[in-house]
Amino acid sequence: MKLLKVDTLKEVKKKMEMHFSEIKPKYEEVPLHDSIGRVLGEDLTAQINAPDFNRSVVDGYGIHAEDSFGASESMPIISNVMGSIEMGESAHMVIKKGESVYIPTGGMIPQGVDAMVMIEYVEILDDNSIAIQKSVAPGDGIMAEGDDFKIGTLLLKNGHKVRTQDIGAMAAIGKSKVKVYKKPLISIISTGDELVDIQREPNLGQVRDINSHAIGALAVAAGADVHSIFIASDNFELCKTKVMEALIKSDIVLISGGSSAGSKDMTVDIINASGKPGVFVHGIAIKPGKPTIVAKINDKAVFGLPGHPLSAIIVFKAVVEDFIQKYYLKHSDDEDTLMAFLDSNVHASEGRETYQMVNLIKGAQGYIAIPLYSKSGAVSILLKADGYFRIPVGKEGALKGELVEVVLLN
Repeated sequence: MKLLKVDTLKEVKKKMEMHFSEIKPKYEEVPLHDSIGRVLGEDLTAQINAPDFNRSVVDGYGIHAEDSFGASESMPIISNVMGSIEMGESAHMVIKKGESVYIPTGGMIPQGVDAMVMIEYVEILDDNSIAIQKSVAPGDGIMAEGDDFKIGTLLLKNGHKVRTQDIGAMAAIGKSKVKVYKKPLISIISTGDELVDIQREPNLGQVRDINSHAIGALAVAAGADVHSIFIASDNFELCKTKVMEALIKSDIVLISGGSSAGSKDMTVDIINASGKPGVFVHGIAIKPGKPTIVAKINDKAVFGLPGHPLSAIIVFKAVVEDFIQKYYLKHSDDEDTLMAFLDSNVHASEGRETYQMVNLIKGAQGYIAIPLYSKSGAVSILLKADGYFRIPVGKEGALKGELVEVVLLN
């Protein structure tokens, strides 16, 4: 079997748009505390003013600001204390000129008060009077109604990934439940006669299944749920059966291995035998990851990833992660990157976009990216890798000392 025409990454994504643009994302409601890391399925606008009353942001006395003009420690101004405002109670009194009222931090500002004097600048003379020792301006120490946000303010947009710092604002507008995009279900099939479950002791010539778990972790980080993991030997009918089962249970099927052009590489034929329209990409102009497969069966996406763990991870990051977030979560997640100086020359693959794994160390002038290399099948590189950088098609390579943008692996 020969590879079909190799497509650029841009061409692949254009073909995916043609095949999957009709995907309709699903929604669900989750409790507020379970929404962290989920993608909002609606705009969140304020239904109230925050705060919804004028309140004090200091502990002290509410006054008419002009009563304090000219006040100092040497020339304090005396004010009549009319009582106090308790936390959580409505303030019904009216404060006139020459009068004051004690208000704790967060307490409601009564009518007539337009400034707060912090308690540090007040001397209590008796139960009914204080000496104001500092001048304040109108608005000092007060958060007015709507100062934080007003009714109708757009707080968070549809497609926003909820962060821990968003929870407080959502709680403030009473969102005990949050509408989010439902996570797509993914099934992962690792193929190969040599593979055994990670709980088994491999015989000589066998290896534990790495890719299912490495790819599964990436899928969860991308916002999906891993529904099931299968290991299938290099048997056409068995693999086809597993693919058919996965298509019933999942939104996306990932097949690891069998995408190259070897005698046992049957993934294209298996996919095409499982339904229509079948494979529409076989070969992407990236390194590593050239023999990648992208297919559609009915309304489900099927990806054939290389068997090499590093290649599978790169392809997932370059193709599958974007697919999950664009079509199922309607979320465009900016890559977490940093700039680093390259430690040594890196040669690019001709005609392909090259992805180079690196280890990052902190240098005197900034981060240094040390290129990592490994033989096929090695996994220790994944322990050392902090991220990767891209060398675009047409560029021969990257030079030592060059500043490169490293995409961090989370």
